[in-house]
Formats: sequence, structure tokens, C-alpha cells
Amino acid sequence: LRLAGVVIEENTHVLPEFFVFRFVMPPNTLYNSIYQLFCGGQLTVDITNTKCSITSATMYQPPPHDNTITSNKENAQKIYELLTESLKKLYPRKTETSILLSGGLDSSVLTKISKSNSITNQSYSTRYPFEDPHYDLEKEYSLSAAKALHVEHTFYEPTNQEYLIGFIEAISKAEEPLHHLQSVLFHLLFKKGVPEEKKIIIHGQGAGTTFGSNDFLYIQNRIYFKFLQNKTPHKIIQKTSKFSSRAKKLVTILNKSSKKDNYQDPGNPLWSWMDFGSKQWVYNHFNISENELIKDRYEIINNLQNLSFYDIWVLYSLFSDEQMTLSIWSKIGEENKKILYFPYYDKKILDYALSIPWHIKLHRPLDDLRKKIATQAQIPKFIIKRKKSSLGIKTSHWAEKNGIFEPILPLVSTVFNKKDIRKMQSNNPKDNMTYWNMLNYSIWKRLFINNEPLEHLIEELEKTN
Repeated sequence: LRLAGVVIEENTHVLPEFFVFRFVMPPNTLYNSIYQLFCGGQLTVDITNTKCSITSATMYQPPPHDNTITSNKENAQKIYELLTESLKKLYPRKTETSILLSGGLDSSVLTKISKSNSITNQSYSTRYPFEDPHYDLEKEYSLSAAKALHVEHTFYEPTNQEYLIGFIEAISKAEEPLHHLQSVLFHLLFKKGVPEEKKIIIHGQGAGTTFGSNDFLYIQNRIYFKFLQNKTPHKIIQKTSKFSSRAKKLVTILNKSSKKDNYQDPGNPLWSWMDFGSKQWVYNHFNISENELIKDRYEIINNLQNLSFYDIWVLYSLFSDEQMTLSIWSKIGEENKKILYFPYYDKKILDYALSIPWHIKLHRPLDDLRKKIATQAQIPKFIIKRKKSSLGIKTSHWAEKNGIFEPILPLVSTVFNKKDIRKMQSNNPKDNMTYWNMLNYSIWKRLFINNEPLEHLIEELEKTN
């Protein structure tokens, strides 16, 4: 765009939203007067006398609920068939195809289908180089799953220095701040771990809120939930929350449930679902109110008011967190000459998953849809039963002073005061994600707003080590 003569400027209006949620929701972007489509949306353009004009930009419309669906066993079989159909599209390019296998439910299902249909037998995984081996599940999960599923697996492990350089490179490739720490790992894996000839990479992202995997929605759907909202049981749970993290989580949900139908209220649980950064820091730093923070997002949600609370929640997830994740990972893949393929976002699968009535989809834990799909795929029980890992990492290994990102601070201090950055280096989840946002935003701004060459930033980093 810059080469074509478009002036690239920062959209300062959306910065409060970015620093709380880690991304900007469509149609806005961090770039002034540059917009993005909603995931699954359509853009209609009119061309008259060689001039283009946009006539409409639509949002994805979910199908109505199918009340003939009666069980998750039936759903699992149907989704398994649709996943198989989606993956079979890759068969003509099977020699170029590989898969990311974390060893979790979703990637294991895709690996099993891919191997059974001779699409690929090559899988890959990675880990954080600065993770404590005692807490590191990535290697154990992926290698044990690869062995059980009988696929040829490659485990790639970068160095700390590669991760730091990869952090700057990944922002450069995505052209926006990174949403997740694992985005850096994917960049390094695509660049150094997956062979050049493997141009298509199957990814298991997508079987989340759409499939009913959301604790807030699940608890809201329980029969006992209304009882717990009564004064006496609520008080008991509140006392228990001092000693139990599960009770604490339940209290949070109980306290917010009364506001769930009022989306204009900043206290609505929807607005605190993905509020990773410190709201208080944002209110103070940008001098804005709670209502101003959610104003743009509320305008989008207001267009969905005819849908149920559950459907609004899943579309909010799809159009924000999930869309941003897919966008960033796809662009990082593209810049590394890789095409990322996400079967769980195949439109047929997405449409079917959203057509399942919520009282069936949220019928957990005995009837969990994702576990039913894994059972349908004949995934070994030890994979189905073990706890989720999600490429997470303890904040003490990156967010505190003298952590992995310490060498990046001199690069960031040209945008933020070093003392302000230090205040956010903490084990507190809200503070440390604000720190993550500061790092990302500063590198992005230097690369794309100040137009500094990538090589200069990498040289600057190498001088600090």
C-alpha cells in the first residue's frame, strides 16, 4: 500500500481497545482509514468506467438451530465425516502437505484422519526454549501422540536468541502486533522446522467456543446455576472462593450473570472475556471511560441483538479473537511460503456446529462434543483424558524482570518510558499482558509507522546481547 502511494498512519482511536484486548476488532485496524472484513463476510464492489466503489460489506450469518438434532453422538459422527471431506481436498497435493500435532484432541483427530486417508504422515511440533522442563507438556504430548498415531514426527526447539529475533520477524510478517506468544514459535517452525517442500500445513485451531468449549456458557446452562444465584448458596460459594480457584471462578460468573443481556453495560461478561490487559492502566494512560473502551465493539454486537446470548457470544469470539488469530498465523505462514489449512473453519463444519442447539452442545462433561469426535476417530483414551496444554507458558518465565524479553527493552524504550515498562513486568496477569502489548506495539510502530527497516531493529537487538 505504501509503494502504491497510500499514506500509512496510525489509528490512535483504537489504541485503548488494543491495549486491553490485544487486537482491534473488525472493521477497524491499527492503520488509519484501512479496514478489514469480518471472518466469513463478503465484499461487493461495483466497477464503473474503470473506477471501483464498495457497494456492501456483509457479516457471516449463522444458520438457524436444527431442532431435529438430538445428541452429540450424532453430531460427532457428522462432524467427523465433514472433517474427512474437508481434508480429502488436500489429497491432490499430499506430497506437499504436513500437519501440526500438539498431542491435544483436535490436532490428534486431524492427524488420524489425514493418515487414514493417505494425505500426510508427517507431523511437527515445537516448544518455548525458556520454559521450565518440569512444566513443559508440549514435547511429552506431541511425541506420545505421534507414537500412538504412528506418524513420522519432527520436534523443533529454537534457542532463546532465535525466539527474540523471531519475535521481531513475526511482527514484521504479520504487519501487526502479535496476539499470542506462540505466534513466534509458529514463525520459527515454518521458517526452520518444516521442510521447504511441505508447503501446506494442516492446523487444528477452531474447535473452541463454536463447539461449546466455553466454561462461562457451560455453567450458565447448568440446572444448578439458578439455585447458586440465591442469596445463601451464593454466600457459601463466596466464602469458599478464598480457598478454591474453582469456586473463585464460579463467583466471578455468578456476579456477572445478571448483566448478560445488557451489552451496553461495560460490566457485561462479554467485555471481560478477552480483556487480557489492564483496564485501569488504559483508563489512566488514554484518559477514557469504561463506556468509551467498548463503544466500537458494542456497535458490532448491537447488530446481533436478534440472536441468543449464546450465539452472540460465539460470533463475538469468531469475529474477534479467532479471526485475529487466523489472520496473524496465516500471514506469518504466507511470508514463510506456507499455506495454513484450518479444517475446523471449513464453512460446512462451521455451519453445522452453529446449527446444533445449545442445550445439546453444552451437555458436558459426560457428553463433550470434542471428546465424542475424538472417540469417533478412535483416538487413544490417554489423549482424550489428559488435560489441555494449548502452548501456554508460566508468566514467571517471560513477564518478570530479567525474563526472556529483557534484551528487547532498549528497542521498546524509544516508544515507552522504561520506568512505565518496568511497572508492568509482573506476575499479575493484567499487568504482564499490558507488558506484552507494550513490547508488540512498540516494535510494530517502529516497523510500520516509523518505517524503520527490519534489519536495523535486529542489529539493534543483537548489540544489546
